[in-house]
Amino acid sequence: MIRTTDITTFSDLRQNMRERLDGLKATGRPLFVTSNGEPDAVVLSPEAFDELMEKAELAENLAAIDRGVKDVQAGRVRDFREGIRSLADKHGLKLDP
Repeated sequence: MIRTTDITTFSDLRQNMRERLDGLKATGRPLFVTSNGEPDAVVLSPEAFDELMEKAELAENLAAIDRGVKDVQAGRVRDFREGIRSLADKHGLKLDP
């Protein structure tokens, strides 16, 4: 939920930067910045940004796992050794026996 205290104008942000950044630290909530009544930017605390990035990375990892599971279910897999041999052949590499 966005609170009206979490919305400011670009002019207000520029004039009250320290107060607005202190507010970010205190609440942990993002600050929405408007220009001419339209959303223009979102300012996050470093902690909130890091948390958001961790969630995005987790979502990417879960999506990759899901794709892998679907590949296995669809039979789009091959033996590991066979795959390594194929890559070595493709790139002209010699494998130890």
